[in-house]
Amino acid sequence: MKKTVSINIGSIIFHIEEDGYDKLKNYLDSVNRYFSTFEDSGEIIADIESRIAEIFLSKLADGRQTVNLEDVEELIATMGTTRDFEATIEAEPEESKSSSAHEEPKAEEPAPSGSKRLYRDTKRKILGGVAAGIAHYFRIDPLWIRLLIVLLFINVFLGGLSGATFLAYIILWIVLPPNETLEEDQKVKKLFRNSDERVLGGVASGIASYFGTDTTVIRLLFVLSIFLGGAGIVAYIILWIISPEAKTITEKMQMQGEPVTLSNIEENVKKGLNVKEGEESPLVKVLLFPFRLIALIISGIGRVLGPVLRFLAELIRIAFGVLLVIFGVSTMIGFIVAIFGILGIGGWENYVRISDFPIELIQRSLDGWSIGSVFIVMFIPALAVSLLGLVIILKRRVANAYVGWSLFTLWIVALIFAAFTVPRFVQEFAVEDDLRVDKTYPVTAATPTLRLNDLGLDTFDAVDLRLRGHEDSTYQLLLNIESRGKSKRDAQANAQTIEYKVEQKGDDFYFDSKITFPNETPYRFQNVKAYFYIPFGKTFRMEEDLEEILINTLHINGYRPYQMEGNDWVFEQDGIKCLTCPDRSSKSFDKEMNRSEKSASYSGSEKIDYPFEDFDEVKIASFFDVDIRQGDEWQVTVKGNDDDLDEVYLNQVGDRLEVKFKEDSWEWWKDKRSNKVGIFITMPNLEYLEVIGDTDGEVKGFDDDEITMELTGACDLYVNVTPRRLEVQLTGASTMELRGEAAELNADLVGASRLEAFDFLARRVEVSAIGASKAEVNGSEEIEIEAAGVSKVKYRGTRNVKIDEDGISSVDRD
Repeated sequence: MKKTVSINIGSIIFHIEEDGYDKLKNYLDSVNRYFSTFEDSGEIIADIESRIAEIFLSKLADGRQTVNLEDVEELIATMGTTRDFEATIEAEPEESKSSSAHEEPKAEEPAPSGSKRLYRDTKRKILGGVAAGIAHYFRIDPLWIRLLIVLLFINVFLGGLSGATFLAYIILWIVLPPNETLEEDQKVKKLFRNSDERVLGGVASGIASYFGTDTTVIRLLFVLSIFLGGAGIVAYIILWIISPEAKTITEKMQMQGEPVTLSNIEENVKKGLNVKEGEESPLVKVLLFPFRLIALIISGIGRVLGPVLRFLAELIRIAFGVLLVIFGVSTMIGFIVAIFGILGIGGWENYVRISDFPIELIQRSLDGWSIGSVFIVMFIPALAVSLLGLVIILKRRVANAYVGWSLFTLWIVALIFAAFTVPRFVQEFAVEDDLRVDKTYPVTAATPTLRLNDLGLDTFDAVDLRLRGHEDSTYQLLLNIESRGKSKRDAQANAQTIEYKVEQKGDDFYFDSKITFPNETPYRFQNVKAYFYIPFGKTFRMEEDLEEILINTLHINGYRPYQMEGNDWVFEQDGIKCLTCPDRSSKSFDKEMNRSEKSASYSGSEKIDYPFEDFDEVKIASFFDVDIRQGDEWQVTVKGNDDDLDEVYLNQVGDRLEVKFKEDSWEWWKDKRSNKVGIFITMPNLEYLEVIGDTDGEVKGFDDDEITMELTGACDLYVNVTPRRLEVQLTGASTMELRGEAAELNADLVGASRLEAFDFLARRVEVSAIGASKAEVNGSEEIEIEAAGVSKVKYRGTRNVKIDEDGISSVDRD
């Protein structure tokens, strides 16, 4: 049993055995005596004691609680002794500066036993200690790791790395265990600002010391960078902010990359006292005077604005943390609501909607284990972002390492599980095929009416009805049922599982508004294209509700849905004809009658004419029925009931006409009234059209050089134009039926949008379909197609086709 003594070294309490204490006391006494004649001896002794404390802490890292005699002897061997030191600086001969007689370290500190481990260095942390921990592991200055992380985050080297860098930092923050006792490697050269040789902030002299080059060269490079875009100024300011100033002797030694020993401490003290050896010439003083004046001004501003800047830094820190918490929590809530809705837990399916898909179809089609694994993969990063925000706000840990490792392990397991289950589920949609069904119905003497059998909102809407004429003496129904599966046989089997009915009751026909899915039928993108053939010359009628599923029938022959109800129709060789519609022989009369008839379908007879002119761009947002025609003069008319007209806002900004509902009015969205407000626009030229929301309508007659059209939301437009180049962008669930011709067609489809352009002939076609979009195009010379996700593209015309397919998308020749 040995007696121990408690001592305070470097503000840290150590328990040391008595024999070790005696030897350490004698050593420190000799050090005190030697450096007592030096200027700032107190600072020198404090640096030495700090170094001794660091060495003792490393000795106790293995779990011991006391310092023994062997530890003290190893300390003395590392630091060196004062046995051969001179008592005064003046007595030292010049030649001794080149060959030191001091005792050099006799032994290196023993390396820690066991393999190296990566920790978060919480003792020297700025944000979590990840960068400091990595720097300690690789034995480099943490400054360079922090700079690298910042540069990767702001995409200096490669684009698209911000998210990956941010996520990697969060993951390392979670999984790496913290360590507050990591010993700093004193041999690692560190970048400091050299205040002893500074002109502005000491950055240039610090860099020169770090790389062992002339300070003048570094300063010259910074000055030259001013004339090369000013990048050097930005770099100088950043390094001035993040680089610490070398104030103590220890820091000045680390700046030179020298180990902290008594010999090196003495050498640095002597260098500091011999500053007069390098007296500056008058020319150097004149050249450096402006820089030193700027340094004084900046230092003064720093002292004045220091408290304000510190407050702003704290404010920014807290605001950034709050933003992270809000983002993480809102993302987690969104994931929770989505998973509860998809799985049908607690009635949450009423709050979840995926486009027009009924949620029960989604529930029926998805695998619970796959959904659960994907949920965990997405939820844990959102939780990590929230915890990171709390750490930034509170400036302390909010979860221990066990929680972090547990979440990380769970995330890895879920990621592996998702990697196996999700591709298997996606494979269920890999192949597309169709099933054809033919039915015939007898012709009766009476005039039939085609009606819609409205099945409500409980089933999936995926029906397109086209009316055509033929020379047969019967009615004929052709159903083309499309579906997906893991094979063609599986796709056809999935197509057979759905139901779609067209029934003849008496003289009338009833078309189901939607397809239906029997119990346990999985959803595999089933949809129906129905072609109903009517004998040439047979008169028939249609109710207006049939417009819900009717496509490519009226518009292509110059008719509109509002003409369906109450008129007699017949098919001839050149298409459908209305027998009871007003005379359409005069072109000018046709234009006026079309508009007057269309306006009659609105809920009121009020109208407002606006004197806008000299515009060739139109932006329409909200819930409208639009009619845009080419004409010699500008004309803008809004029709509807009086209350609706009060809520419509029109404005012209430069060459653009903007139409929308007033920003404080949401009635149009809440009640979704059946009668939309009508917007009638006549204009000589159209260069740009943007339609947003739930707007339907027509665009006709324009032959400009270039026309750009953008549809966003659930818009539905019939377009008949003949420009040289047409650019179309469809987003969301928008639909465009396109007729005419052009030299070039460029179409981008995103989401569940649809482009029907078989009747639009272009010499060169470029189409991109992403998500669940569908496109039909017709090119005479060259076609370039890019399809991703579960999109589908069909083309006609030339065989000079370039195809780029990704995911389970499909590209087929029609």
